[in-house]
Amino acid sequence: MKVKAYRDNILCINGDFGDKTTQAGIIVKSTIGKDEGIAPRWFQVFEVGPEVDVVEPGQWVYVEYGRWTEGMSIDDERLEEGQKIWKVDPAGMMLVSDELPEGVTNLGNFTSFKGGLN
Repeated sequence: MKVKAYRDNILCINGDFGDKTTQAGIIVKSTIGKDEGIAPRWFQVFEVGPEVDVVEPGQWVYVEYGRWTEGMSIDDERLEEGQKIWKVDPAGMMLVSDELPEGVTNLGNFTSFKGGLN
């Protein structure tokens, strides 16, 4: 089976949740479920509806906090077993990148973009 986005829907994978390790080896623990966890997140675009012309599958989007659904696992031959997928609100997208920016760490209300964004 293949999941298909319709209208202006954007389906994403690889949500930026969980622990992170910086290039210096510092482990930044997950802030999910805490006040510090109220922060935008990066997602990789998986599928877009026909009314979406600002992003395409494979790109990365930086989304305002809470502008995505709960992650769910679905049966799709393009996904790994157990891999989660989220529906992202197009109005909540703040940035688009062809690659996941390196050195990005969400720290509550502050996000560090080491080296800037291209």
